[in-house]
Amino acid sequence: MNNRNKNNSIVFLTTLSVYLGLVLVGAPTVLAQSVLTGNSGIQTEIEVRDNKKLSENDFPLLFVEFLNEIKQAVRDGKITLPLPTDFGAAGDFEIVASGIGSGGAVGANVNDARLEEILRDAINKQFYPKAAALADFNKDKSKTIRIYLAADDSDLMLKVSFGKNKAERFAKITNREFSAMAASVKDKTAKQVYENTVATAENNQVSIVTRLPRGSLDELIKQDAKAENE
Repeated sequence: MNNRNKNNSIVFLTTLSVYLGLVLVGAPTVLAQSVLTGNSGIQTEIEVRDNKKLSENDFPLLFVEFLNEIKQAVRDGKITLPLPTDFGAAGDFEIVASGIGSGGAVGANVNDARLEEILRDAINKQFYPKAAALADFNKDKSKTIRIYLAADDSDLMLKVSFGKNKAERFAKITNREFSAMAASVKDKTAKQVYENTVATAENNQVSIVTRLPRGSLDELIKQDAKAENE
């Protein structure tokens, strides 16, 4: 593992601990609905894929939907530009096969109330249900899912981690799908997100990471706001 990856892992774990620590001392918590079957029932459809339903591994299009929520909030005047330099949210969830004790919490570090709401909703209503459906139960009959969504002056990063049997095979298939979609999708934002998303596997753990360069994010939001005002 190179130094950057080590540093990123440390930052992720430290930030997640801080956010969840805030939750435990009184910040708002969100209980996660237990998932006892293999399919969460997500039927999300968006235009960039010609209204076809998401494939089972398609976190990039969920990420595009998250970006679209931000753009819409800017258009509606609910988020003021420029976006904060640093903002983020993290979620930690556990699903028990019996359903008893299943739950989770999301902590956020965001000054803008509407942006915080979008981050929390993205984790709870988009990324978590998808990860819960894909994750496999471990030998203790439980699933652990961690989600980190944050921006700094370098990039906007999404990291979704969950346990998976045959994790390496799953990651290879998922990466082939991402590459195929990057080559075929017409929407520029979706193409860039696919190109900057990768799945990795280690010890029956899958991590799907998207890194959108901060310059690309800011330009995307600015262009959209400019087009709306013309």
